[in-house]
Amino acid sequence: MPIIATLDQLPSGARCVRLECRGDITKEEAEALSEEIGVGGPLFGIPILSLSQGVVSVSAEARQVFARHRDLNAQANWTAVVVASPLMRVTANFLMRVNKVKKQRLFSTQAEAVQWLEERIKEDQARAKVE
Repeated sequence: MPIIATLDQLPSGARCVRLECRGDITKEEAEALSEEIGVGGPLFGIPILSLSQGVVSVSAEARQVFARHRDLNAQANWTAVVVASPLMRVTANFLMRVNKVKKQRLFSTQAEAVQWLEERIKEDQARAKVE
């Protein structure tokens, strides 16, 4: 299976969803993932660490599913995506700007992605204490 979603822990002990993505991502895989992390899914609202270095391609139908998911859940999950390919990074950055995605960021290394997620979680916890 090209997308494997598991619950994991960040160094601080905070939970995250670890997505290991590889190969060719199809509409069916994108829909299955959206059910897991989308509204009402068991992983909804949990920060996501997406390791996408092994992705070969994402079908047009899968991109539509992901775009629809972002529209519905734009404020739900902090998402750090590790992308090795400069071409994939440029494409993803463009789509994120077009879709006005605010809680997702791309990284070239897992260490940078984890650090960013940790910082976002700490900010959310501090904000919750104030409220």
